[in-house]
Amino acid sequence: MQLSKGIVEQISAVYRSMVKDARYRPAAPSDGCGNITVPTEKLNLEEECLKYSGRWWEEEDRQLYRLGCCNYSTRPSAILAIEAVRNLNAGNMGNQTALELLQLAVKELQEVIVKNKRGEVV
Repeated sequence: MQLSKGIVEQISAVYRSMVKDARYRPAAPSDGCGNITVPTEKLNLEEECLKYSGRWWEEEDRQLYRLGCCNYSTRPSAILAIEAVRNLNAGNMGNQTALELLQLAVKELQEVIVKNKRGEVV
């Protein structure tokens, strides 16, 4: 399916929000471990938006999202978040369940973060 201008704009807006609010740039040049490999001033947000939009749309269109491998301690959060996405992809009828699953995922993740800060092995 062709990627429309409206979808590019929608995905790009989400990407900009990830950059601004979460300092997360998945389409920026990186070492594969979350470290951006070029100086900030050389990054091009609009190029990243287009790259990310294309990659996201390809995954969505094929219904094949790359998720990587779960970390043991955060697996419960990952499962809840992924199941929330499945509900979001089911249409408006799944929205409430998705919200509840995301809230559970956040709660689980917050517990892991607290334990990590206390030096507990999780």
